[in-house]
Amino acid sequence: MENTIRFSTYGEVKRFLDHARWNRTHTIMALTMISGFYVWGMLFVMATLVTQWPFINTSEYIYVLVSSPAGLLAGNFILGYLSDRIGRKKLFITTISAGVIGIIGIILSQNFLEIIVSIFTAEFGFGGEETVSLAFLAEQFPIRYRGKVLVLVSNSANVGVAFISAVFIIAGYNVFLEKVVFLIMSLSGVISAIITRMKLPESMRWSFVSSHSKELPDQKFSSPVPVLVLMLFAIAIVLTFALVADILGPYEYPGYTSIIPFIYGLGEAVFGYALLFFVDRIGRRMLSVIAYTGGTVSMAIFLLYIYFILPFYVFVILLILNALFGEAGWAIREILQPELFVTRYRGLGIATVRGIAYFLYIISIFALSGISVYNYMIFATAAWAVGLIGSIIWYARGYETLNRSIS
Repeated sequence: MENTIRFSTYGEVKRFLDHARWNRTHTIMALTMISGFYVWGMLFVMATLVTQWPFINTSEYIYVLVSSPAGLLAGNFILGYLSDRIGRKKLFITTISAGVIGIIGIILSQNFLEIIVSIFTAEFGFGGEETVSLAFLAEQFPIRYRGKVLVLVSNSANVGVAFISAVFIIAGYNVFLEKVVFLIMSLSGVISAIITRMKLPESMRWSFVSSHSKELPDQKFSSPVPVLVLMLFAIAIVLTFALVADILGPYEYPGYTSIIPFIYGLGEAVFGYALLFFVDRIGRRMLSVIAYTGGTVSMAIFLLYIYFILPFYVFVILLILNALFGEAGWAIREILQPELFVTRYRGLGIATVRGIAYFLYIISIFALSGISVYNYMIFATAAWAVGLIGSIIWYARGYETLNRSIS
C-alpha cells in the first residue's frame, strides 16, 4: 500500500483503501500508534502520580495537574491544524521529539517548575499526537477493520495508565525507582514508535485531497449536529475520566492517589479489549446510547455511596462499573471523531471538539478545588448526562457510520 500508486479520482482512492486486505503496512501502522498511545497513557496520569513526590507541595498540586491538559490542549490545536496543511506523517517525528524531551525532563526534574514544564512538553507531543493518529488510522484502514483498530489503538492508553499507576503503588514513594521504571517503560514505547514510524506511508486520502482540493467541493468542515454531538461526548468523557481517575485522589483520597487511576485504567483496558468482539456488531448510534446511559446511571450511584458513607471496597466496585461504560463511551467517541469529519478538515475538526472539552477540564480543576466529594460526584454525574443528551441527539438526528466509507 504505497503512495506511489496513482489514482484518477477520489472514489478510486476510497475503494482501494476501503476494501484492501490486511497487510504488513497495516501492521506497522497499528503497532506505531499502539506504542504512541501507550506512552501517552502513562503521561496522561503522570501529573496525578507525581503529586506524591516530596518536592511537590500541596499548594502546587493544582498547577501540576493543569500542566497536563494545558500541554495536550496546545498540542491538540497546533498539530491538528498543521496535519491538515502539511500531512499526517510529517508530524509524527515532531510529536515524538517533543514527547521525548518532556519525558527526559520528568526524569531529571528536581523541583516544581521543572516538572510542570516537562509534563506540558511531553503532553504537547504525545497528547497532541492523538488527534493526528485518529485521523491517520481512519483514513488508511479498510472499512471492516476501522472501528476495531481505533478501539484497539486508543485502548493502549488505558494500559499505559494502569501500568505506570501499578509502578507507583509497588514502588511505595521511592522516587528514584519510580523514575527509573518510568524511563524504561516509556523508552520501550518510544523506540518501538520510532522504528515503525520510519516505515509509515503518508495518508493516501490526505495526499489526494490536498492535491485536488479545487476538484472536491464536498470537502466542507461539517454540519452543526455532528460537531455538537462530538463536543458533548468529549465533555462527558474528558471531565469524568480525568476528574474521577486523576483529580479525585490527590485532593480527596491522597492515600489512594495511585490506586484509583490503576483500578480505573485497568478496568477500562480490560473492557476495551472485550469491546473489540462486538464493536462492529452494534451500530454506532445504539452503542453511544448504551455507553452514556450506563455511564450516567453508574456515576449517579456514587452519590449513594457517599451519602451513606459506605466502605471503600464499594467505591472500587462502582469505579469498575463506571469504567465499563467509560470505555464504551471513550471508544465510540474515538471512532466517531475521525468518521464524522472530511479529510480536508479532519485534523482541525477532531482538535476542535477535543480542545473545547480539555479547555473546560482545565477550568473545572480550578472551579472544583476545595468542594466536597458529594458535590464533586454531582458534577461528574451532570457531565455524564451531557454525553447522554448527545447520544440521544445522535440516535434521533444522526446517521450510521458503521461499514460506511469516510469522505
